[in-house]
Amino acid sequence: MYRYANPKPIVIPLYGGDGFKLRQKAVEFVDKVKVRGVEAGNEQEQTYGILAQMIIRQALGMPIEPDENQNKGIDIILPSGVKIDVKCRGGSLPFQELYDGSGGIKREAKHNFFARQIWDERLDADIYLMTHLETPKPPKGKKTALPGTERQRKWNLYVCGWVSKERVKKEGVYLPIGAITEQGNRWFPYRGHEIEFYNQHLNGLSQIKDILTIDKKDVEEDGKKVMNLHLTSVDAVRIAVDLVGHGILDRDVVQFLKEKLGIKTKIPPILHSNQHHHLLKWLKDKGKIKEEDLKKLSEIMQEMAYSE
Repeated sequence: MYRYANPKPIVIPLYGGDGFKLRQKAVEFVDKVKVRGVEAGNEQEQTYGILAQMIIRQALGMPIEPDENQNKGIDIILPSGVKIDVKCRGGSLPFQELYDGSGGIKREAKHNFFARQIWDERLDADIYLMTHLETPKPPKGKKTALPGTERQRKWNLYVCGWVSKERVKKEGVYLPIGAITEQGNRWFPYRGHEIEFYNQHLNGLSQIKDILTIDKKDVEEDGKKVMNLHLTSVDAVRIAVDLVGHGILDRDVVQFLKEKLGIKTKIPPILHSNQHHHLLKWLKDKGKIKEEDLKKLSEIMQEMAYSE
């Protein structure tokens, strides 16, 4: 039986000779067995996933290379019969549980699932093991840094924790193509159908071998857990403020959220502060607001002048 631990990522170094050999094996395996179909990621995503899977297999004392004939939605089958899908996304930055955002307020880390994989009944994984691969920047003209070189140091796998498929279905936030998401100080639209699930609500691991303790009962109990909030604290307050404007929520609910989520400062807007100032200046010109209203806005957000 699994014993709950806080989702503190376990860092597995992948540099040096042994790490380089593993990275080479992952590239060679994907080149040999490329998965096709709507449930498959692109070649980069597949290679990241295979590498993460090989590392987990090695840590659990299993054969490193996956079974080529195994169900493509299943990466590891535990002795208990629990079926695992290892999820891995990568980038040049390490995994951050909290990261900097606008307004000087930290944002909570999230994981993304392809919606088509979650709702495809043919892919019958019981749980997802969430990982993040830190890599050097890809060479010019290449989409991935893999396999890299033996001398490179910036190779690490972060094993974040696990969650049942049922809980992702129940709690995860589905966002269609074109929906925007925040990353640091920038916003970008999703190019695919995504489900967001926040890292702080994963089941953590004290050590990699804790994965072997997960049984069917643990999976069932995880699927029944009480609903968690899968938004950054900042976005939760933003949405509440918007709903106050629509007459759906009362202002005291915003205060409750801010206290519950530990927000002690003003929430930065999505649109630029200059756009807010422009609207109020226009309303003042039309006689709908007073100068003191503009001053109130300046206390919340400053208008910015052009500067090179």
